[in-house]
Amino acid sequence: MSSSQISLAFKKCRKEKRPALLTYTVAGDNTKKKSLEILNSISNYADICEIGFPHNTPIADGGQIQSSSYRAIKNGIKMKDVFQIVKKFKKNKPIILMGYYNMICQYNENKFIRKCKQVGVNGLIVVDLPWPDNKNFAKKCKKNSITFVQLLSPTTSKERMKKIIKDSH
Repeated sequence: MSSSQISLAFKKCRKEKRPALLTYTVAGDNTKKKSLEILNSISNYADICEIGFPHNTPIADGGQIQSSSYRAIKNGIKMKDVFQIVKKFKKNKPIILMGYYNMICQYNENKFIRKCKQVGVNGLIVVDLPWPDNKNFAKKCKKNSITFVQLLSPTTSKERMKKIIKDSH
């Protein structure tokens, strides 16, 4: 299997002896048009673009991201709009889509993964789907050449960390 776009971006940065720059924006904040303008303006400098899909209770996020999500939702941004933004934005930059599992579940897990692949999403972070509960979803992602990014916290035990890393892409 060939290296993912995400892995290639990190390899390029390593070769250039510099850290990778990953940017994060919430899709649709504060409008679809403005969101796309922001992504286009930062894409020249970013190695990987992380795009959040807005959620009405983003409890795992800080205040700035919560506010950004609320603005996007208030302006009517739906999952279909997030996919349109990704599709219109897609450059040669890897894109990681980040959000909450219940949004994926509501959209339909299989349909969501197919749509991600169709619009060019390279990776997914699902903040409220921890290991080992994420194993089946991660397998579906891998089958569709989408990197499932596992999250670790500073308090994750070394034992648990080894298990999580073993299941990572």
